[in-house]
Amino acid sequence: MNTKTLGYTTMVISATLMGFVGLFARNINTSGDVIAFTRMTVGAICILAIMLYKGNALSIKNTKLSPTVMVSGACLGLCLAAYVSATQYTTLANAVFLIYTGPVFSTLLAAIFLKEKISALTGTLLTAVFIGCLFIIGIISYSSTEGVVVSLSFSKENFLGDMLGLASGFGYGLFLFFSRYRTDVSSDSRSFFNFLFGAIAIGAYFMVSPPSLADMDASSWVWLIAMGFFIGFGALSLLTIAAKHLKAAELACVSYFETVVGAGIGILLFGESLTMLQTLGGLLVIGGGMGEIVFTIAKKKPSQQAQLEH
Repeated sequence: MNTKTLGYTTMVISATLMGFVGLFARNINTSGDVIAFTRMTVGAICILAIMLYKGNALSIKNTKLSPTVMVSGACLGLCLAAYVSATQYTTLANAVFLIYTGPVFSTLLAAIFLKEKISALTGTLLTAVFIGCLFIIGIISYSSTEGVVVSLSFSKENFLGDMLGLASGFGYGLFLFFSRYRTDVSSDSRSFFNFLFGAIAIGAYFMVSPPSLADMDASSWVWLIAMGFFIGFGALSLLTIAAKHLKAAELACVSYFETVVGAGIGILLFGESLTMLQTLGGLLVIGGGMGEIVFTIAKKKPSQQAQLEH
């Protein structure tokens, strides 16, 4: 499997798992920061156990830490804390869309500071998935009386959740951007440090705002531990691998698949609904993300064939 295929495969699986965040969060009776801290901690323990089993734990000790490694982990932890909290105070569609303002932000930063070029095709597909997200959240809507309406407004009921969603998007964008630095660090070690510094950042926040576990029951603990394993260790480790092998714009295109998964879960399990325009948005997200994968892999095959012939 070449690096691009590996990157796209891990990103699709990661985005799918991340789409289940709202389902888990709404079954856990505690705050988003506690949930995110658990995801970081379980992830760190799992990845360390795997590295010990494989006999390469020394690579952690031998990794030269840099500010970008530490900051990327801290941004990941804090953005996930804000995101999980957002899913508890606003609709899943809103929460998922707002955190995914991050990939657009990271793409721009990577183009400016890392000189990563955005091809015309990738730019077009990224635009398509972003517009799809605008359809899903309802910023672009349609009615028979007013026609197509473009508006950005936050209801009083969802205001806190929407603001937390915006904060999560900003943090996610910084995480993706800083992840493009130090690609020399192995995926296992980078995952461990992401989990470690994410947990440290949330732990520091706990000193300012102590968490409460008073409402946690047996069911909540089961959901919390399961979320830590599947959407902490599983999804975030795969995201770290994808960020190592894909450019920011490529990562952004595929990452938006989570918006479709999140919105679908909201419809199926929580009675949330999608209009025809929002459904079109979902198709744009899927088409844009999958289009990036198909075109990239198709472009790779002729070059690989030419190398084999030589």
